[in-house]
Amino acid sequence: MKKTLRRCLLPLMLVCSGMAEATLLNPDFSQGLDHWQAAVSWTDLQNGTSGQHSGDIFGQYTTAFSHNGATLTLSTVQQQQREIWSLVLFQDLQLGPVASGQALWLQLDLLAMLSSADDFYFAQLRDLDSNDALDLSSGGRFEVTAWIGRNLTLEFGLQDNDFVLGDQLQLSALELQSTAVPAPASLVLFTTALLLLWRRQRHLACAGGKHHV
Repeated sequence: MKKTLRRCLLPLMLVCSGMAEATLLNPDFSQGLDHWQAAVSWTDLQNGTSGQHSGDIFGQYTTAFSHNGATLTLSTVQQQQREIWSLVLFQDLQLGPVASGQALWLQLDLLAMLSSADDFYFAQLRDLDSNDALDLSSGGRFEVTAWIGRNLTLEFGLQDNDFVLGDQLQLSALELQSTAVPAPASLVLFTTALLLLWRRQRHLACAGGKHHV
């Protein structure tokens, strides 16, 4: 299969179940791969055919999707006569509301090990209605407050393009966090100015009282 054809097939794998959860479930993989789904593209080395497979398919691709504790690893591998050269892990969800004055953050760590620059990976939070996406491929901490209440899918993908299997994408430390929103700098300055004014007026009042004694 030509490298260009492999590149073109990846968008076809960005499928969704149509059943969004109310929040992110099983982010630490403590329940195995429950609540997650996957899609793979493969090439049969014996007859040259290719195909795709999606859904709850982890039991059929145990070497392509493996987890150790809270770390999940996606791998391009050869399974029997098939090359599994493109993989996507995803979960459809809606982010629940947070309390007033709180912000919602998504935290994750990613480690990619690719055999060449032709291979690639991605991580993103995508709106299923508008197709807007938040790029998460750098890993780290991302504010997702503006994504609350939208129909979303959280996706992690890996694709081999140089025909050398063994590429890996490791995902860990995945969690949602809510934190208090810090006061704007202008509000802090305004509050400080009011405090200083109050202290000055109080000082003048005290000084005036002593003068009349």
